[in-house]
Amino acid sequence: MSLLCRVANVSRKSYYYHLRHPCSVADAEITDAIRRIQNDHKGSIGYRPMARLVSEECGRNVNRKRVRRLMKENDLLSAVRRRKWSDEVYAKRRELKASIPADLIKHNFFALAPRRRMLEDITYLPGLEKTMYLNTIEDLYNGEILAYCISDSPNAKLCADTIEILCSSWGECFRGAIIHNDLGSSYVSYEYRAAIEAHGIIQSIGRVATCYDNAPMESLNGIIKTEALYCRFGKTRVKEKRVPISEIIEAVIEFIAFYNNERPKASNGGLSPVQFRLQNPNGTYPAVIHTKK
Repeated sequence: MSLLCRVANVSRKSYYYHLRHPCSVADAEITDAIRRIQNDHKGSIGYRPMARLVSEECGRNVNRKRVRRLMKENDLLSAVRRRKWSDEVYAKRRELKASIPADLIKHNFFALAPRRRMLEDITYLPGLEKTMYLNTIEDLYNGEILAYCISDSPNAKLCADTIEILCSSWGECFRGAIIHNDLGSSYVSYEYRAAIEAHGIIQSIGRVATCYDNAPMESLNGIIKTEALYCRFGKTRVKEKRVPISEIIEAVIEFIAFYNNERPKASNGGLSPVQFRLQNPNGTYPAVIHTKK
């Protein structure tokens, strides 16, 4: 057998392979098929789809590892897309995804005290020159917008900056408070997590692609779009980006001040969020009345 292998100029592994598969397709035939297919498709076929195409052309199943070897030996490999990140970054992203916080709100959109349970979300602001992004933090206690930030990118920095604005505006009173947001990449990033952990805030995250898990924030974004933009500029003009972005931003900032201080809210008994908070600064915990027997 060793002499046969040397005479035929084949490896021991190939010798036994051909003994087990006497009707297998020869390497030369597979290589010719690969070359024809690559020529027809301008060299764009990778080895995985190539294995399927070669198998169909040869009328017999051809292992994709064998196809890859022959493509490499004959310089027939297609161009490989560069990976966006390094192996270390991919490992960190997998670790980050595996450590996603639980949903602590679970559709219980109610709070008995101010600044203890908050919601956060990003919405886009379409403008003539470009699209900007508004990140808002809402208090579940009275619906007040506690902080917001506008940026030209919906990235982690926008969300982290909003947290810093929140704590610089209200002081360090959020330790142990819950902030709930969706499963967006900005909210699960290390930068954002570091920002909330630095102030002792506990993160809660809803399920992916489930708007009901953050329903009050979705409603607030709808109110901002409708009352601040559509009513002022017209829905069509806003959606078709025919309004200068400076006017869009100015309208949003003006509306947030009006929303917090003046706009009546049914869940607050007809009071604006700020009016409700000022009348109930310590919360609305139920009182226990002791009666004499």
